[in-house]
Amino acid sequence: MKLEYRYDEQLLDLKETANGDDFEFTLTFVNSNWKEKIARIRTYFDENNILTDTHFYIHPNNKIQIIVRKDFYHEFLIQLFRQQIVEEIKWV
Repeated sequence: MKLEYRYDEQLLDLKETANGDDFEFTLTFVNSNWKEKIARIRTYFDENNILTDTHFYIHPNNKIQIIVRKDFYHEFLIQLFRQQIVEEIKWV
């Protein structure tokens, strides 16, 4: 089942691309208020025993690249929603 999501395009540029068995998210924020929220998402995934579920890469200019394993895609989007980075999620 596919998910659609909505976010504030004035505060965030979010790109999602399929990359083999993974999904690659590139998030570019207009300010640095995102750091705590991303840290909470990273901690959430670090607390399980699976080392390859997500990989976070922090780039200059408030840009973050996150590689998400296919079987953690829905959980990752839910975490974006919980941190209010994504405003709406719906099943389609």
